[in-house]
Amino acid sequence: MKAEQEGKISKHKQMIILMLLSLALFLFMLYSVITKTFFYDVDMWVSTHSAEMHQPFLNNIVIVITHLNGVIGSTIFTFLLLVYLVYRKWYRDLRFYLFSFLGASLLFTLIKNIVGRVRPQSELIDVINYSFPSGHSTMAMSMAVSIYFIFVPKLSSAKGRLLLLAAAMVWPLLIAFTRIYLNVHWVSDTLAGLSLGLFWVILVKIFYPHEDRRVKVEG
Repeated sequence: MKAEQEGKISKHKQMIILMLLSLALFLFMLYSVITKTFFYDVDMWVSTHSAEMHQPFLNNIVIVITHLNGVIGSTIFTFLLLVYLVYRKWYRDLRFYLFSFLGASLLFTLIKNIVGRVRPQSELIDVINYSFPSGHSTMAMSMAVSIYFIFVPKLSSAKGRLLLLAAAMVWPLLIAFTRIYLNVHWVSDTLAGLSLGLFWVILVKIFYPHEDRRVKVEG
């Protein structure tokens, strides 16, 4: 019992450290954007050379992938997930996901309008709102981490937990890459979005522990 409590305390500390590191990365990116220092040259260089990666067939694939985490794609996925959570009667998980999803959405939208950063010029798709932070990156990270927190306690297989962790890491990075590839975001926008999404979900997780005791399933 004591060992279990110590394990929970250690895990809680690790989450707090990760949350603080995520916040620090976001604030660093925000400072770089406001002052046009540190990451400014990286942003300019990547934006200038992003078109060198473009290939007609690859362009179409990247556009499809990036739309999967757009407003429509995220809304459809969230609706299906909520239906599943209601079906399984995992109501605490449902509320946890809603806090994470809606909070992240409101947070990045508010910051976008406060910072008011202009986007780079894209030759592939048209986007008209502000650039910092990347909403796609924020939502991809917040959704992926939320899903990880919801489903990992329910998996008894170490392989299943590892695959879920890998998916939760790869998907946000893939979405962030598509935004840079399409040149609709600066690199600092995507890093800020990823860190903001991670920070917010861990914050919700700490103050709203959602797990109930349930029988674990194989995965």
